[in-house]
Amino acid sequence: MTDYSELINKRLKGTMAELIGMRVTYAEPRRVVGELVVRDELLQPYGYLHGGALMTMMDTLAGMASSLNVAPGQGFLTVELKINFLRSIRSGRVIAETVAVHVGRRTHVWQITAHDEQGRQLALATLTQLVIELRDGVPR
Repeated sequence: MTDYSELINKRLKGTMAELIGMRVTYAEPRRVVGELVVRDELLQPYGYLHGGALMTMMDTLAGMASSLNVAPGQGFLTVELKINFLRSIRSGRVIAETVAVHVGRRTHVWQITAHDEQGRQLALATLTQLVIELRDGVPR
C-alpha cells in the first residue's frame, strides 16, 4: 500500500494542523496516523493538553483520510464529531490513528483513537464527513 504521509504533510502547511504542530506519520486511504508533541501553547489553564487541540488533531486526521477517498472535483465537510476524553496529558507526545468505518459515495465515517507514548488511551472519537461537489475556485 502506498504511504501518502509526505503528500498530506505538504497539504497541511499553513493550516491549523501546522499551527498546533501535528504531523502525519503514515497515511493510506483507510488508515491515517499522526502525532503531536505537547507544548506549553497547547495547554489549558490547569496544565493539561487542551481538548480543542486534541479534537483538531483527530478531526484533521479523519479529514485527511477522507481526502484520499474522494474523486476529483469532490471535497468533504465534517458534519458530526463525537468525542470521549478518557485521560488527560501534561507532556510528551500524542499518537492518534483514524480508521475507516464506512467509505461511501456521500458519507465517510471514521473512528479515531488517541494514545500517549505509554499506550494509554486518551480519547475516542467518531466522525462523519459529508462528501460534496466542489465549486469553481475552491482549492483541493
